[in-house]
Amino acid sequence: MLSLRKKRPEPSRYLTEAYYDALMAWQTAAQSYGPSEDAAVRTECEALLLYEARLLDTRQFEAWLNLLTEDCVYWVPADIDADPRTVVTVSFDDRRRLEDRIIRLETGFAHNQLPDRRMRRMITNVEAWEAEDGYTRRVMANEHVFEHRTGKPRIEYVAGLDYWLEKVGPRWLIKVKQVKLLNSLDGLDTPTLL
Repeated sequence: MLSLRKKRPEPSRYLTEAYYDALMAWQTAAQSYGPSEDAAVRTECEALLLYEARLLDTRQFEAWLNLLTEDCVYWVPADIDADPRTVVTVSFDDRRRLEDRIIRLETGFAHNQLPDRRMRRMITNVEAWEAEDGYTRRVMANEHVFEHRTGKPRIEYVAGLDYWLEKVGPRWLIKVKQVKLLNSLDGLDTPTLL
C-alpha cells in the first residue's frame, strides 16, 4: 500500500538564529545609509543587477543560481519591515528551496506556470555602498516587472530591491535578495521569480 505520509524535508543547513539576527541587523542598517557616492562601485553593482534581470527574463535559471552564494536567501516579505521568523512572507527561500523551485519550473509540469509566463524587468535608481571590509556591499534599486501569459490579464509588479552582496574569490555574489513589493498585501498570483 502506498503511504501518503510525506517525508519531512531536511532543514536548512544555515538558517540559524544567528543568520536571522544578522539579516534583521542588515535590514535595520538601511535606514542609516546616506547617498551612494562611489560611482565605480555603483556601476559594477548595476551591471550585476542588469545581468541578473536578463537571466531571469530569459529563464536561464541555472546561470542565475550561479550568481547566488551557497548560503543565500531570496526574500519577498508581505510586510516590508517584518521579521520572517514571526510574520508570514510571500517567499523566504534558502538555496535548497530555490534549487527545488527551479527544478520544478524546468520540468514543464508546473501547472501554475501554464501557459508560459513572459517577463521583462526594468531596473532603475541603483544605489550601492561597499563596506569597509571590502567583502560586502549593499545595493538598493527599484524594479518594474511586466508579466504576460497568453489568455491572461497582464500583471505588473513594482518593487524596491535590496541586496546583500559578498565577494567570493574574484566575483561578487548575491547573499540576500529582498524584493519589497508595493502590492505585497494584495492577493498575488503565484509569482515565478521576482
